Amino acid sequence: MMRLFLTALILIILAGCGAQTNKNLPNGAQQAPLSNFPKGIGGGYPQGLLDDKGDPQLLKPGDAPPNFILLLPDGRYTTLADLKGQRVLINFWATWCPPCRAEMPELLQAARDYPDLALLAVNVAETSDKVSQFAEQFRMDVPVVIDPQGAISDRYNVRGLPTSIFLDADGKIMEVRPGAINRAVIDNVLQR
Repeated sequence: MMRLFLTALILIILAGCGAQTNKNLPNGAQQAPLSNFPKGIGGGYPQGLLDDKGDPQLLKPGDAPPNFILLLPDGRYTTLADLKGQRVLINFWATWCPPCRAEMPELLQAARDYPDLALLAVNVAETSDKVSQFAEQFRMDVPVVIDPQGAISDRYNVRGLPTSIFLDADGKIMEVRPGAINRAVIDNVLQR
């Protein structure tokens, strides 16, 4: 009996040593690279969780953006900071936004044409049903990040939709673009 108790205690202690310390993550969450997220529409529909809940930040070129977590329903996750080494385009959008609808095909094509670009399509404060319908309609084969209360967009000081934020491979802001963008704008920023 004592041997069984000690074995159970050791297993609990060892499990605790590998547990996540980030309070935003559920128990058992496992870090995974973005390349291991599901392929296809929505990229698994990760939920966006702020890593740090500070005040809205005025984003400027050269700054590091606030970090956030992309958490899949199965517990796998990655963070924005984990994407260093590749360029990132964070696009804040909503299904009801006509300019968001207009730019989405060009954003998706750019993500296909630039293999070193990670497009994170962050939906602001909508239900997962609406988001998945939109993602299916536009064949969004990128991570469609659900920001249910708009916490990430608030932290990023997004004042209108769509808003796009380009990050360089070092994770620093290259450019913040409020309003709809097109392929010429994307190419101009990414070819610098």
